[in-house]
Amino acid sequence: MAPPARTGRRWRLLAAATALGVAAATAGHAASPGLTVQAAAARSSVVTGQRIALLIVPQASSSGGRAATANADEEAYRKRLRDIGFEVWTVGPADRPQLDRGLREAVGRLPEDPQVAVFALGPTIGGADDIYLMPWDTPADAGQRPGLLDSEGVRLSDVLRRIAGRRTRELVVVIDECQSAAGGRCDFDAAAGSSGASVIGGERAGRRNASGGPLAGRASLRDPMLAAMAQEGETFLQSHETLKRGLAGSDLEPRASGALTTSFAFIPQGFFAGLRTECNKIDPNAEPAALSGASLDPAIRACEAMTGTYPYARPFEDRLQAGREQRAYQRAVASCDDATATASYSASYPAGRFRALVDTFAVECIRKRDRQDEARRQDEARRQEEARRQADEARRQEEDRRRRQEEMDRQWADARRQREQDEQRRAEEERRQRELQQRTTVGSASGWTLNYSTNLLEISPMANDQYDPQKQTYTTIWHSRQHGQQVTMYVQVSPNERCGSAQQFITEQIRPRRSQISRAQEVNTSPVRAGFVLEGRGTAVAQGSFDDRSFYDFATIRRDDRSTITNIGGRFPAEFSDLYRAELLRMMNSMQLPGRDVFNNRCG
Repeated sequence: MAPPARTGRRWRLLAAATALGVAAATAGHAASPGLTVQAAAARSSVVTGQRIALLIVPQASSSGGRAATANADEEAYRKRLRDIGFEVWTVGPADRPQLDRGLREAVGRLPEDPQVAVFALGPTIGGADDIYLMPWDTPADAGQRPGLLDSEGVRLSDVLRRIAGRRTRELVVVIDECQSAAGGRCDFDAAAGSSGASVIGGERAGRRNASGGPLAGRASLRDPMLAAMAQEGETFLQSHETLKRGLAGSDLEPRASGALTTSFAFIPQGFFAGLRTECNKIDPNAEPAALSGASLDPAIRACEAMTGTYPYARPFEDRLQAGREQRAYQRAVASCDDATATASYSASYPAGRFRALVDTFAVECIRKRDRQDEARRQDEARRQEEARRQADEARRQEEDRRRRQEEMDRQWADARRQREQDEQRRAEEERRQRELQQRTTVGSASGWTLNYSTNLLEISPMANDQYDPQKQTYTTIWHSRQHGQQVTMYVQVSPNERCGSAQQFITEQIRPRRSQISRAQEVNTSPVRAGFVLEGRGTAVAQGSFDDRSFYDFATIRRDDRSTITNIGGRFPAEFSDLYRAELLRMMNSMQLPGRDVFNNRCG
């Protein structure tokens, strides 16, 4: 049956879209066994919630010609569905137990509240009270032996009932080809069962047309179904009507369940306008003023790409044509010097939206050229006056130049004085730093050596590598030459009584005598030793009393023998932290520890 004349253009677009789908499917690969998930290739702002298409291909392409077609159809449907925003889940060829497990797995992974479209590809068999999906190991004569259906096939109603249990917003089903078993029938309402699914599909006709002539043979439902899926805003009920027109005169007869949803559409209204593409930035009704300075080339290229991906999408074709006309209009009125562009628009768009404006522009360009001729005649009269004005301007600029030069000379003199002052301050600072950098090296009977600034610190006479036999510790203490005992630097070497880590020593011995902690972390820069740093503000003065000095403590032990722990640290007024913390770090960096600790082999 030919389509009505008023829809002829629509059907030509559908035919072009279908041809692309056929080409893609012909070159496709067979569906893989098990569950395969592919994300949607496009997202539209009008689509809320998740949309999932479940493609069921129970038989391998090697099972026969009809199965090979179903596997090719799967790729065509998969591409179309992904392009229109569906996440596609394909359950590939399997035997009966595997098919049942695969479908249960797929349903179990479904989120709640999705839109779900199920495609049963390849032949299915209608039994006495259901429609059966037939896996690859189904006997060839299963349709003649209805008693085998429950053991060899999977009930479609069971699959749909499980899917509906996920509280789907919409559940629609496309059955590619149903074949009635002996004594059975293709009852789509029975397949829908209690799931509330809307079901459409085809059943192979066993008759000739009304005149007795043969029917057009169709390999599958794919071509008319892809055409039905290409209509933006078309409900599932309307898709069935489109499918009926597409199957007219063929050996596949359209079938449907008793009620079809009117709230589901493969391509919701506004889907293409909601895609994130530069093409949608083209406004077919844009006013001429809005086109001034607009860069249309990126949007036109995007429309060319989108019409390649969506040849059935009229909105992209309309925007492409509108963009090309708008660009031609921009070029036509860009300059009076480009008469070719102006004439090109009029020739390409004799009835275009901007034809009157372009014609007006052309007339105005003629008037403009006339005005330019008049202006050239007046130029000569103004030239002498302009020459006198330029001479006056030259004198004024020379005076300005002289004043600017004097100002620059003054600024340079000021800058030179500033540099001299900066240089004096820098020299003074360097002198002070040299004094600070006068360093001497000291060592301990416990084996360590380091150097310190003799202008900044002095070793306490009471704690110059002092050995305490009771605690078995070696202690060296420095105080500030300027700030006295407000500043204390120290190195203490003692046996690691608990044989614990450096962190344990800091936590148990140092942390209780400190108030505010700003840093506490391991320091592992040596393969031989492990260390831990504690830094902050507030050191113990008495029980529960802390001063406001900054502190820094570093404890280190050997990795191979924890018998000895070395603690280096300092306490100093917070306002002098920059000076004394830097000196403490220099002392630590210069510190050399012995290859064998003084309290060795105490930790086994």
